[in-house]
Amino acid sequence: MTLRPGSISARLTLGLGGIALLVFSVAGLLMHRSLARDLAAADREGLQGKVRVVMHFIEEARKSGDASALGHHLDDLLVGHTGMRIWVRSARGESIYGGLMPAPAADPQALSIADANLGDGTRLETVDARLPNLPPWPAGVVRVGIDTQPRQRLLASHRNTLIAICALGVLLTVGLSGLASGRALATVKRLSAEAAAITPDCLGERLSDATGDDEIKGLVQAFNAVLDRLEAAYAQMEAFNANVAHELRTSLATVINGAQVLLSDRRSAGELAYGLASTLEDLEQMNALVNDMLFLARADQGDRAQGIEPVDLGIEADRSLRFCDALLHEAGVTARRAGTTIASCNPALIRRALVNLVVNALRYTPRGAELVVEVEQASGRVRLTVFNPGAEIPAGVRARMFVRFFRADTAPSGTSSGQGLGLAIVAAIARMHGGRVLAAYTGSGNRIGLEFPVRPS
Repeated sequence: MTLRPGSISARLTLGLGGIALLVFSVAGLLMHRSLARDLAAADREGLQGKVRVVMHFIEEARKSGDASALGHHLDDLLVGHTGMRIWVRSARGESIYGGLMPAPAADPQALSIADANLGDGTRLETVDARLPNLPPWPAGVVRVGIDTQPRQRLLASHRNTLIAICALGVLLTVGLSGLASGRALATVKRLSAEAAAITPDCLGERLSDATGDDEIKGLVQAFNAVLDRLEAAYAQMEAFNANVAHELRTSLATVINGAQVLLSDRRSAGELAYGLASTLEDLEQMNALVNDMLFLARADQGDRAQGIEPVDLGIEADRSLRFCDALLHEAGVTARRAGTTIASCNPALIRRALVNLVVNALRYTPRGAELVVEVEQASGRVRLTVFNPGAEIPAGVRARMFVRFFRADTAPSGTSSGQGLGLAIVAAIARMHGGRVLAAYTGSGNRIGLEFPVRPS
């Protein structure tokens, strides 16, 4: 397995290797120190025991009066203890057993541990005890020593073994960690390959579910949700571009044809004026379309409404109805406003939304009927709706009626007019105020409008 610098697998493997090195090192050091302490304690306990045995032999020799027996007993005691030495010396420096004593204690009062050097490189750990002044031996010192080199060799061998075990443990941890992390991250590599294969030509593709990995499963679901939104936005953009091209092409074709007709023959001043007026009307419609599209584009980018101020929505509803008087009169429809409230909003945008709602409702209201602009407030939100009597809007139409360029051929005349941007602009104005649009059938007619917070957050 190859670990690339900067990869998650490499970081996991090196991290676990570092942890293993730390754990094995600390554990090995503690084990080595514990063994060294236990061996030293055992040697010291053995030395103190041997001193007691020597004192016992001295006491027996004193009681029996056989001074030569002491040497035999001490020789027997040393059998099988290669690194042990025994010295017995009088207070005057005379050797009773063992020859010259290295650096004896002056006057030990109890068993004491010390180190001695024999001069040939041999280091001993010794225990001294006081020899009482009893015949046939005068007062003096008893010393028992043991060579520390065997213990040091054992500790060195143990240390080397621990180092080898720790090194092997760290290597195994690194190797197994690399394998484990590679297997654990195989799903990530597969998902990365799947994600790289998704192109604009296949936006319907989705990442496959990752079973058994809760964290990766959540990431996959979130990524697929992003793809869903991206696909919807891409489809909306394509439809938007197609609709814009259609609308502009129709208007441009009308302008071009009109200009060609005017230029095809000599025209009077009146005919030229009429043709230019018709062309100007088409150009104004194109200008309005472009302005509406720019407004929707800014709203889609998250622009919030500016110029927020306290507004009497009842007054704004009356102004919107007065603006639509000519259209209402032509359609043979009456209109009134019901309710009022104060809310913080952009009055110009709210008037534009109400006018669009009224104009939309007029297309589906029979002559002689009445429109009602309703202003309500509840739970910190204000609701502006336009009610028009008539048949229920089909569910399919209701689901798409706020989509730009959508036109429903459900008007009483069987046709629809306009560019299909009116309700899309209403939805954009609602979003710019932190609100939403709504559409519902009440049993006698349809209620369409928007709602937003009384005070924007």
